[in-house]
Amino acid sequence: MRKEIIYIMIGLISGISTGIIGIGSGILTNPLLIYSGMSLHTAVGCSLVMQLLPQSLPGVLLYNSKNYINWIDSIVVVIGSSIGIFIGSWLATNNYISEKIAYKIMTILLIVISIIFTYQHLLT
Repeated sequence: MRKEIIYIMIGLISGISTGIIGIGSGILTNPLLIYSGMSLHTAVGCSLVMQLLPQSLPGVLLYNSKNYINWIDSIVVVIGSSIGIFIGSWLATNNYISEKIAYKIMTILLIVISIIFTYQHLLT
């Protein structure tokens, strides 16, 4: 039961963050799930399930009600993202990118994003 409460809290934090700033799954959820004991691949799978429908639909409905969604641009991004997710998932699930390399990629991305956001939004 403790694990389920932790996962609910991780989902809640991720959902609130995604709803406010559009960032949740990759930057928050995956590291928190890994820290809670999930393997990298299992955390990625969980994040993909979250993004599939339940996490995004309420946000899409609310943002669309305020006309914040440009549907043409969004569909183009979704097409690119779908192709990219397929390629990345195929590489990871067929062990062309090892779990060790995936951790390194995630670490580098989190550090770079943190540096950029610190410079752009905290230091200026």
